[in-house]
Amino acid sequence: MGTDAGMIVNYVLSMLLKKITVPADFQNQCIAIKEMLSDDITGLVDSLTDFAVESASVNYRIQTENKNLTELLEEWLQSVNVKFNGMIPPGINSLAKQYFEERWKGGSFPVLMIDKWNADNGLLLPSQMHFVDGGSIHAIDVHKDNKELTINNYDYYITSKIDSDHKIKDNCIIARPYGKWFEKYPVPFLIKRGVYHNYLLIKSLKDQESKILDQIIPYLLLIKKGSEGLALNDKKVYSQPELDGIVQQFQALMDYVKSSNLTDKAIKAPMRVTNFDEEIKHLIPDLQTIFASTLFEVADRNILTGLGFIDVAEAVSNSRKESVLNPKVFITDVKQAVEDFKNHILIPLVFKIKDKNEENKKYINKKFYITSSPVKAFLTDGFKDRIRQAYDRGTISKKTFTELVGEVSFENEVYQRKEETKQGLDETLYPPIIDNREGAGLDVQGQEPINKIGKNGKEIPPSKQGIEKKIYNIGAIEETEIPEKIEEQEANPEDARLEGAPYQNIKDLPPEVKKLSKPKQKAWLKIFNNAYNYKLKETKDTKKAEEYAFAVAWSKIKLVKANQKVEEEE
Repeated sequence: MGTDAGMIVNYVLSMLLKKITVPADFQNQCIAIKEMLSDDITGLVDSLTDFAVESASVNYRIQTENKNLTELLEEWLQSVNVKFNGMIPPGINSLAKQYFEERWKGGSFPVLMIDKWNADNGLLLPSQMHFVDGGSIHAIDVHKDNKELTINNYDYYITSKIDSDHKIKDNCIIARPYGKWFEKYPVPFLIKRGVYHNYLLIKSLKDQESKILDQIIPYLLLIKKGSEGLALNDKKVYSQPELDGIVQQFQALMDYVKSSNLTDKAIKAPMRVTNFDEEIKHLIPDLQTIFASTLFEVADRNILTGLGFIDVAEAVSNSRKESVLNPKVFITDVKQAVEDFKNHILIPLVFKIKDKNEENKKYINKKFYITSSPVKAFLTDGFKDRIRQAYDRGTISKKTFTELVGEVSFENEVYQRKEETKQGLDETLYPPIIDNREGAGLDVQGQEPINKIGKNGKEIPPSKQGIEKKIYNIGAIEETEIPEKIEEQEANPEDARLEGAPYQNIKDLPPEVKKLSKPKQKAWLKIFNNAYNYKLKETKDTKKAEEYAFAVAWSKIKLVKANQKVEEEE
């Protein structure tokens, strides 16, 4: 290591001995966090806390035992703060995002202020709400003589002005995600986890880098006169006065260049004429040591650990690439934040709504259920496969399946499907038959599932016909698989009749259908009735249902014919 490099290292190490101090009082801690996030020189803190905020921004719902009340609350959740005309994003999800911002990127002291209530269908609901800046909250001890720790020992005020106008009253909901209940102020998340302390360490190193660059790099120029060969042969050795003179010549030349307007064509280009033994170089000292990444690795790792990314490398790694990070703590923090918003904000808010509407017995006596969607940022493909398997077994609702696996709005999909049915797109865009194989089965919308028989001769229950098992086509209809109910119809056509469909037994079928064999007539009847009932339920239009059922029934019977023809040719 050269002398210059050694001096630089000693200088940096001496600067690191300076004590790094973290503000002790709550308000100054909040100010320090704002300064850090306004210019995050680590590149880690701001980006990862932003990721936490976005990950926790899930959908919240309030459900009740009353359908009208549930719809009213759903609409309210979407319209909160809508009267701010875009200055504040509307909806409970935007409000929740502010909670997470305060939780992770602020003073970790979320205080929800209810600004205004409005009546909607006879129910008073908060129409305007916002979270105040946690760093602006000040507290005074109202029981100074009481040495016992209590959770109501302090009065809180917004801003440092202690008066009744700024006191936090019943129109506010105070949450304390970090810190003990009886403490005067919570400890901000980034202070509590040691993130800010390690940020100061990195900032100190960065500041020293800048100072060193300012002192060394302004301009260093090496002018070399003479050569080793001239000196050894006693031909020419420059004396100190001669070297000083050369320095003065260069200085004069540089001053001329700086003072001249070189864009002016009348100014001649600066020149210097010299002998062959003159050499000019820019001199920059070796700064690799001061810029070495190893100086920041420990602090970087501590910041990642503080944010929930635990280093699980077998040994202390030399670079971030060699380190293995486990984000389970981070994931747990995000999921806990989602639960805390429900428990610390939404549940108290519901109780305030009940208090405001205590005379409205129609709604207030109902039970309220607050739910949230899962954190989508952590949903893996394997998890989605599990959800699909659960849906196939009937344990997951269509709404949950659509939102988790499809990641789309269920309400929007319901609307789109209704519109498609009205326009007849189910029939127009019906999947084409591209592979006619015997035994592959026929897919008929609305058809009841046909129970399957296993190798042991016993019926296979529907729970074992999920996606992870062999897929059994519930629309399969073959001549050897005529439903038992239709077999009974043929024996007693007058006693056993199908209700709710135009053709109640095979004697009612149109003449063209009666030209088919008896098994195919039975198959045609079942396909037609199932398709008819399905379409009628969707459209409430008997004409459309009948047209749809005819098209489906004949297409399926043609498929059966095609399969038989292929089999005969083989």
